[in-house]
Amino acid sequence: MYNLKNFLGNKHARIASIIENEYKQMNTYINLIGSANYAFPSALNALNTPFNLNPSEGSRGKRYFPQCNDIDELEAIAEENLHNIFRCPDYYCNIEPYSGTQANQIVYQAILKSNDNVVVMSPDAGGHVSHYHYLKTFCNVFFYSVTEDENIDLIQIEELCRQHHPKLLIAGASSYPKSIYYSQIYSICQKYDTLLLADISHTAIYIAAQNHESPFGYADFVTFTTHKTTRGIRGGIVMSKAQYKSILEHAVFPVVQGAPKFNEILAKTVMLSELASMDIKKYVENILKISNAFASILMNKGIKLYTSGTDTHLIMVDLKKTQITGKRLIR
Repeated sequence: MYNLKNFLGNKHARIASIIENEYKQMNTYINLIGSANYAFPSALNALNTPFNLNPSEGSRGKRYFPQCNDIDELEAIAEENLHNIFRCPDYYCNIEPYSGTQANQIVYQAILKSNDNVVVMSPDAGGHVSHYHYLKTFCNVFFYSVTEDENIDLIQIEELCRQHHPKLLIAGASSYPKSIYYSQIYSICQKYDTLLLADISHTAIYIAAQNHESPFGYADFVTFTTHKTTRGIRGGIVMSKAQYKSILEHAVFPVVQGAPKFNEILAKTVMLSELASMDIKKYVENILKISNAFASILMNKGIKLYTSGTDTHLIMVDLKKTQITGKRLIR
């Protein structure tokens, strides 16, 4: 249960009523939004701490302001937990991105130039808007899709790489319910000198539980949001192979962002500490048990699902052969 904190008293009654309503929704309704989750109460409480005064611009150990030891130490704890949770001790970690989209933009700014070629998953197949909308303003974007049996089309990916020799390939999706095999995509990237970004926003917890293949050891960059399967506050994290540390730091600040949000860094660190201390395998087992039961019920009623099931919490109803759009169905 999430406990109401009526910290405004009667001074701002209208705002207080909105806060009360939000807590009521969190405690009353089952949320079936695939990109939403209930944060650890401890992570939410961390936002309410007085880590707000110091701008803390710069990177760990090299900040522009004095008295930054606390934020440096928080980021060190977060990195230790990321290394342990994902078994990736050689990866550089930065927990400052304000969102998952900005985590992706930090990678773009670090490595891409105008008219570079980029290969990403088609939005029709489940690709995310942050993988192409911003990129197409200064890069050439080419889309890969899925095969007839709705697996990622590795042959198409290789053909796109052969034709266009992209600087970057993005593996990751917003609404693709199957696991992604990064080792196979990485082997294609290696042949064409292409960098690989794995966006694991929807699958981080399954990778941590070793239910999905890990991108670590393959992907040059890994990004994810902190408010989906990892149950944190809204924000992003970017990680990379060690050789990209300096260019990522520069892309975070001063190129993409200003001062980091100190209390959000605390909340992300608390989230990672919670994950490091819990039974992630059991947690994922329960998620998959529920989502697969739900998917089976829908399919038994004759409802067609994209990818004919799910390897995650995502269940996508396939409306391609109907006259109904997703937007109309929700309304």
